[in-house]
Amino acid sequence: MTPSVAAIIRPIALARVGDCLGLLGRRAEAIVKLTEAISLMEQVQLPVPQARSLETLAVLLAEEERTAQSRRAYARASEVYETIGDAEASSRCRNLAIAAP
Repeated sequence: MTPSVAAIIRPIALARVGDCLGLLGRRAEAIVKLTEAISLMEQVQLPVPQARSLETLAVLLAEEERTAQSRRAYARASEVYETIGDAEASSRCRNLAIAAP
């Protein structure tokens, strides 16, 4: 595997691990993995999985009652979805960022 391929696969794999941890109810660990994955995705410019991971992160943060962080994650997901031309997802995340208690 070349370094460039690893740079793309690593954040996607980390995000999937984060998704699985979240589904298992291990939210704190999921948040750590997703945060790392999102940072790497931004570095290597993977906006589609980044937007999805931001949205998943926002849900997990809300479940952990980390409302301000959840709002920021939803707002960032909205921005990334808008960048990739997914107006529906962008609007959904923007509304969730505003609606969060």
